[in-house]
Amino acid sequence: MTVRRILVLFAAGLVAATATGASANPVAKVWIADQSPLVVRGSGFHASSKVTVTVAKAKHLYKTTATSTVSGGFTARFASTLTRQCGNTLVSARDASGVLAVSTTVMNDCGGVRVPPPR
Repeated sequence: MTVRRILVLFAAGLVAATATGASANPVAKVWIADQSPLVVRGSGFHASSKVTVTVAKAKHLYKTTATSTVSGGFTARFASTLTRQCGNTLVSARDASGVLAVSTTVMNDCGGVRVPPPR
């Protein structure tokens, strides 16, 4: 067997191992599912883990905990509605093992630019 052939087989083995590892350990994600009342959902966390969920928008801070399912997903329900004030929204979720997911929504339509009324 030539050195080149050995290297090709080794590289193929690394690609297969990387692909298997990636599917076994998905990336954690978090998003706002509803704004009234505020509901945050997530996936890719450790199974049956306590997840701390924080939402920050326009000087308002919402915080709660949820428990992830055996598949690593969670639904966090808040008692209040997300503020309608203009501002960026930052959502973060961290489980007890340290897995972190962050989502940011940037508001770009809050400038207060007035459009003249139609004639």
